[in-house]
Amino acid sequence: MRSLKWGYTASVALIPYMVMKTLWAISLPVLATAQGMKELHESMLANGDPITAFLYPYGIDTTVLLGLIASVLAIALVRPWGRRIPPWILILPALTGGMAFIAVSLSVLFKLVKSSMDGSFHSLTGPFSPWIMLPAYGGFATWGVSISLAALSYYKRVRLVRSLG
Repeated sequence: MRSLKWGYTASVALIPYMVMKTLWAISLPVLATAQGMKELHESMLANGDPITAFLYPYGIDTTVLLGLIASVLAIALVRPWGRRIPPWILILPALTGGMAFIAVSLSVLFKLVKSSMDGSFHSLTGPFSPWIMLPAYGGFATWGVSISLAALSYYKRVRLVRSLG
């Protein structure tokens, strides 16, 4: 079933992003400079919400936790246990999140194209490697498209089951 593959794709799409953010939270400068890590940690502690400020010193990035929730949502759309949850609780956040991630990814793509044309590409990433765009926004775009398609497939399956029953 092709429709199930969208949910499985969405469930793994954010793994590279979550790995990268976890490595940053434990101060490993992957695709970043040591100065970038220092600035990131200072910013997370000074400007982060109370939950982030509490968890970050322990190497836990809140966006990684959100990524885990997004992955569980994707799995719920394709696994039998997900059918025990009222459909709107799965479909609404999946479609809303999927559309938001697609919009953000398209916006970043536009900025990348524009900045590469005017020569300001490296100003977008600062002390971070331009390669961070791949696990971050590549994963966001993949998750956005795949979770949206998984939600639509789930809606069709639920609607079909209800019409037959």
